[in-house]
Amino acid sequence: MKSIFTFILLLVITFSSAYAQSEQYLMSAQKLTVRSGPGLNFNTIAEVPQGTQVYVMSSNYGEWSAIQYKSMNGFVITKHLTEDSRIADAERAAKEAAAKREAAKAAAQAAIAQAEAAKRAAEEAARRAIANAERLKREAEANAAKAIADAEAAKRSKDAAARKALADTRETQKALEEARRRAAQGDVAAAPIESTTPSYGSSSNASTPTAATMTVTREDKYSSWESKTYKSGATPKSFNFKGKFDYKLDNYLKIKVGKNTECVVKLYKMGKTENDDELVRITYINKSTTQFIRNIPQGEYYLKIAYGFEWKEKVINGKRVGTFTKNALYEKGTQILDFNTVKTSKGISVPSYNLSLDLRPSGSGGYQTNGEENISPEQFNSDRG
Repeated sequence: MKSIFTFILLLVITFSSAYAQSEQYLMSAQKLTVRSGPGLNFNTIAEVPQGTQVYVMSSNYGEWSAIQYKSMNGFVITKHLTEDSRIADAERAAKEAAAKREAAKAAAQAAIAQAEAAKRAAEEAARRAIANAERLKREAEANAAKAIADAEAAKRSKDAAARKALADTRETQKALEEARRRAAQGDVAAAPIESTTPSYGSSSNASTPTAATMTVTREDKYSSWESKTYKSGATPKSFNFKGKFDYKLDNYLKIKVGKNTECVVKLYKMGKTENDDELVRITYINKSTTQFIRNIPQGEYYLKIAYGFEWKEKVINGKRVGTFTKNALYEKGTQILDFNTVKTSKGISVPSYNLSLDLRPSGSGGYQTNGEENISPEQFNSDRG
């Protein structure tokens, strides 16, 4: 009895040790005989049908393994046990399920990241659309303001043309009245007058002498002046002037001159008063030519313009002066050209302007500008505004 108790105690200790080393589920490959000890000499305590799952606690008993079947513990021959494919399948399925869960989690995280990126892209697109709409609004407002300014300028030009036409009509009427007055006073050129009496004792039958035919020529007051030819963009030497530039500004005044005239354009920068106005540029432009006046310093400007042909120069009282000697007209512009830079949301806006100049037939054989000839040659040649 003492030896049996000792063996059972040893078996329990062995089971405890083996449980931590070899525990697993196996299946009976055939009908199993469960014995109370690891040998055929131990009593049979149960039978396990083929294909039954048992829990193997240890296989460290040579050809025998300690198992747990239902609520009893015992020993069976190890070679009659085989791996339970259902458990392996379950474990494999569990691993696959875990892998799928991880994949689903990763896919969800990727979808969240894509959604966040799409949200950021949509916000950026909305921001750009709003900025573009603001830019288009500002451009539309600027175009509207320019259209209004152009319309006002056209109205002023039309009014000036009407005033010019009225002044030409009055001048013509005045000239006609002066011609009639002189004709009434006899102060007009007539045909040569023949003598009505004999001369130097000649008889009345002698031929009467006649006065020599009068020859009238028109004096050219510019005959002693020197003719000059300049390329477009040059500054006539008569002004003895060197232009002022700001090469940091890529702005321009584009001037297109028609076929009926050549021009000299003087660009004045406006000061606080008229006496503070500053001459910045003088440019000669040939007919049918487009000229760019570039790198204009910031400020507000107006123009003085000389129209005509056959530019001539002469030194008078120690100063060299120049003028057109054919179809000459002079004008001081009324439009203000603002070359001040403007800060916008996209940076600095640098303004530039286009200008067209030409003479149109006046109907009396001459030419006139679209504006009003409001200054004299002396005022045009003066350095002051």
